[in-house]
Parts: sequence; C-alpha cells; structure tokens
Amino acid sequence: RVLPVVGEPIDDGIVLVRDGRIEAVGPASSVAVPEGYELRHFPDGWVTPGWVELHAHVAGTDLNDMVYPTNPELRNLDTIVPDNHQLRAARAGGVTTMLFIPGSGTNLSGFGTLVKTAGATVDEMTVRFPGAMKIAQLGNPERRAGDVGRSRMGMNHLIRSRLEEARRYAAAWENADPEKGGTLPQRDERLENMRGLFSHAYPVIVHTVWVNGVEATKRILHDEMGLDVIITHATFDSYKAADVINEANLAVNVGPRMIHYEPETGRILGIPALWKAAGCKNLSLNTDCPVIPAEELTTQAAMSVRFGLDEKTALEGLTIVPARQVGMGARLGSLEVGKDADIVVRNGPPLDPRSAVLLVLVNGKNAYDVARDRRLF
Repeated sequence: RVLPVVGEPIDDGIVLVRDGRIEAVGPASSVAVPEGYELRHFPDGWVTPGWVELHAHVAGTDLNDMVYPTNPELRNLDTIVPDNHQLRAARAGGVTTMLFIPGSGTNLSGFGTLVKTAGATVDEMTVRFPGAMKIAQLGNPERRAGDVGRSRMGMNHLIRSRLEEARRYAAAWENADPEKGGTLPQRDERLENMRGLFSHAYPVIVHTVWVNGVEATKRILHDEMGLDVIITHATFDSYKAADVINEANLAVNVGPRMIHYEPETGRILGIPALWKAAGCKNLSLNTDCPVIPAEELTTQAAMSVRFGLDEKTALEGLTIVPARQVGMGARLGSLEVGKDADIVVRNGPPLDPRSAVLLVLVNGKNAYDVARDRRLF
C-alpha cells in the first residue's frame, strides 16, 4: 500500500526510482516496470515518504558556544559527523531528512544545516546550508551571570538589536548598485548569513513556549522583522496564542512534549490536537533528538493520535508539512514524480509504533535494509 501523502492511498502500488528521483507512482495496473529495473516486492508493505525532522541535534557536535548571548557568526556545517550512530538509528526509524540546528543555550546560537541522514561525506549529506537560523526565546538561554539577557525583556532586546543591525546590513547590500556608481558595503562575517533571512532564502526556527513567549516570537520576528518563522516546541499553554499565530500562518513544530496537564480541570490533553482544534493548518512534529531519539518520531505521532490528533494531520506533520515549513516542499515530503527518492517501507501502518521498518531509500540509494542490516527495534 503506497501512501503518497499528497493524493489518495494506492493499493497494489508501484514506485519507480531512477537517478535518485521518483520517476512514477501509481497502481500496478497502470505503471509498467521497465526492463533492467531491480524489483523489490513487499506484498504486505506500507510505503511512505521518509520522515522530515526539523528539530535535531544529532548530526554532529558542538551545539552551543556559551560566551556571548547572540552568535550569528556561528554555523554547525563544519561540525557534522557523517554516518554517526545516531543518524544510523534515525534511518532505521524512517527519518531521512533532518534540520540539524545549534542548541538553545544562548539567545541566538547560529545557523543550522538541512541534511539527509545518509551519506559518506558532508557534501553528500547536505541539502541546504544555511538550513535555518536558530533563536531560543525563553526557557533555556537566560543568562546566569546577571548581565543583559537575564530576563525575557533582556533577551527580546538582544534579538531586536542584533536583527535590526542585520536588516540594515542586508538592505545596504540589496540597494548597492555598482553599475550606477554605488559602493558595495564592507563584508561583515558576523552578519553575512543573516542576509538570506531577509531575502527569504531560509527561515528562522525559534525555541519558544508558553503563550507570552509564542506571541513575542510572532511580534518581533514576523511582524517587526518580516522573517519566515518556524515556532518549535510550542508546548505548555502556547496553543492559547493560536488565533494570532494562525492569522499570520506561522509554522508550528510541536515537540518533544506531546501532552499538556491542564491545572484548571486536571485533564491530560494532546498538544498537537489542541493546536489543530484551535485552527492551526501549518503543524508538524518533532523529537528534539536526542531528547527523544530521532527514531522515535513515529512514536511522537502515535502519541499525538492517541491524544486526539487525526491520522491524516499526523502523517502530514511528519512529511509534507515540515518539508514546506523549511522551504523544501517541492523536493521533499511526498511521493511525487520528480521529488527525491526518500522512501520507507514498513510491515504495517506507518503510525503504529509496532510496525517495523523494512527498507529505507535516501536519494534512491539503499540506506537501511532489514534483510541486510541489524534490526534495531
């Protein structure tokens, strides 16, 4: 059974792969297998796109540099460790793409890299650098020494100050025209990667929680700075800000916490279901790996369904929605002709954590095969 995500399920389906891309998807009655193709047959298999994880810290090392509260000059591209044991486990769980981001120890911790979970070299793994800029807005990065950034007011001041400086720098480059006698600005390595934020080449992903934190993120980064924003974590009572977040169509990436204890009633509520009930249509899920191992992203979705989220939204929240949120919906997140051949076969329904992964293709290459590799879980 093929679940393209975009489109209806296909029973007795075929997916053709050529040169790392999807060549055809459809029922066996209408898709012929050309001569010379290798056929992998799974009569009881369920086929999906690979999962897309937008909040990951396991593709490399050096998550934080704790000296300065804002570090726009830092990047984690140079710290990636290809084929490390956590990436191998992620592949075995059906995760094929990750947004590898710096940690939340500082207010602005640098630029992350969008990677595939398979590849022998950094170049082979990298989908896009920068993948996104990482900001942490309350909850972790409060300064402990008593300097600026100790409070939420201080953190918001630092974010505004640094981004306003970057906006002026980006505008200076945008407006300079040497052919008309203009002078290009002096290159500033602290701010160079931030130019892409203001040209919408990649988003900012923001660690933020609670209703006031989420609203501050929307106000500062979306309203004032005009950036593309992914709200990540979005837990506790953040869903109470859903009206203003939905109005701005901001991306919401929930996790690793999937439930909320409501002190007024004593109920245990599913956070993704709360966002969905409040009208959020731009919803994805995460593990914050290794807080929860990346290979348990399926379990995160199962927990969401157990606590009220519908299966369609949960499946989309692992595939096409995070792909679109990070600006890669034309390449990742569904089984469509021309997209990367990131394909997972399981022996049962994909959101059932009892289903085992049988085969994983990343860019059309065999990245995990239960017939060849040790089954991890």
